[in-house]
Amino acid sequence: MTAWSTMLAVVKEHYGPGFALRHVPVPEPPPGWVRIRVRAVGICGSDLPIFEGIRPVPLPLIPGHETVGEVEALGEGVEGWSVGERVAVDMVVACGRCRFCRMGRPTLCERLIELGIHTHGGFAEYMIAPASNLHRLPDTLSFEEGTAADPLASVYHGLRMLGPLDGATVAVFGAGAIGLYAIQMARHLGAWRILVVGRRETPLQHARALGADETISTQEEDPVEAIRARTEGKGATVVIEATGAPEVFPKAIEAAAPGARVLILGVFHEPTRFDAGLLVRKELQLWGSLCYTWDEYDYSLRLLAEGRIRPLVSHVFPLTEMESALALLRRREALKVVIRPVSESF
Repeated sequence: MTAWSTMLAVVKEHYGPGFALRHVPVPEPPPGWVRIRVRAVGICGSDLPIFEGIRPVPLPLIPGHETVGEVEALGEGVEGWSVGERVAVDMVVACGRCRFCRMGRPTLCERLIELGIHTHGGFAEYMIAPASNLHRLPDTLSFEEGTAADPLASVYHGLRMLGPLDGATVAVFGAGAIGLYAIQMARHLGAWRILVVGRRETPLQHARALGADETISTQEEDPVEAIRARTEGKGATVVIEATGAPEVFPKAIEAAAPGARVLILGVFHEPTRFDAGLLVRKELQLWGSLCYTWDEYDYSLRLLAEGRIRPLVSHVFPLTEMESALALLRRREALKVVIRPVSESF
């Protein structure tokens, strides 16, 4: 047990916009689970629709899934972990028994639970998670930097589906956190040339600093025409949609070269329209990607620890200032925001 019976948490209590800061009971880990003292948790783009009431979730819910911290208590039967160990927590809780789990595709689990979406997550002083979802946080990474493993693993999962990127011309639509991780991971996996499409100059500057060969501002150029102009009229051989914006997806399809691979990393919360005939006439391969596997998360942690991928953290807020953190993201004035649920120094 902790020294206190309650903890501070951000709670989504009702449908529609908003959340509440509440003192709620500290969770007890069931058998096979652990309690984690949350030290840092990133705000994901997919958290915003939860707070805005656009994405339906079970209520009440403590969101937050880009979580790192320290093991604080062990549930019955947990072995191989000790209190005080620094850990990163992956969000994918698969049953391990359904046909998709047995096929090695836990992200398609018929009983999939995502921590922070289907059950309580990390926007709190403590959370519980299966011991099997823990990864040791490398000593070279701070707690804040460790929060990058989740979005990076999501990007790696999608790019891994596509197969080799050696020699590919990659067009990334979106220069937010997912797009910026996609730039770095695509380069790591062998992409030859990377073009990035965005609307605002500051994110495009980040894109160039992180390895984009060229950036295209939608305020100055039509992105489809710009990509074709830079590829001898052919289009990109790999296109990555990293915005989740319905109006962007049709442009991504149009910008793809014949025979190209198109990957959707953005999470869509409303329908989009596009010319499906282009999929046929250009023989495009279209891929959707959800979350990641345990090994992909672990590999992403290693890339961050070895300095092969740069973690993205621009702002850090205490849990009590969640509204200010969300407002900054809504105004698109932050690259990546991390929440510290506890006030003492790390």
